[in-house]
Amino acid sequence: HPHYLPEIAVKVTLLNFMITVVGLQDQLLNIVVQAERPELAEEKARLVIEGAENKAQLEETENKILHVLQTSQGNILEDETAINVLSSSKALSNKIAAKQEIAEETEKQIDEARLGYVPVAFKTAIL
Repeated sequence: HPHYLPEIAVKVTLLNFMITVVGLQDQLLNIVVQAERPELAEEKARLVIEGAENKAQLEETENKILHVLQTSQGNILEDETAINVLSSSKALSNKIAAKQEIAEETEKQIDEARLGYVPVAFKTAIL
C-alpha cells in the first residue's frame, strides 16, 4: 500500500479493486462533495496540508532542541543559545497548538456539512 505526501494524497484518487462498501462510499462522498461544494473540499485539503506542515515544523524544532542538548557544554541554563532555542520552540509550539485547535473545529464543521451528502454516496455505492 503506497504512502503519498498529504499534498499529493488530497489531489489524487486511488482506486483499490479490493475496496469495501464503506471505502467506496467514502470515495464517492469525496467526489460528490467536490462536485457540489468545492469550497469544502478545498478547505479540507488545505487543512491536511497545513497539518502536515505543522507536524514538519514541530519535528524540526524537536531536532533543534536535541541538537542543542547534545552540543551544550556545562550548565544548560547558562547557555544563551540553548535558552533562545527553547524559548522560540515554546512559542512555535503554542502557535501551532492554537492553529491545530482552529483546524480541528473547522474540520468538524466540514464533516458535519459532508454528512448531508452521505445518502447520495450510499445509494451510488450500491449501484
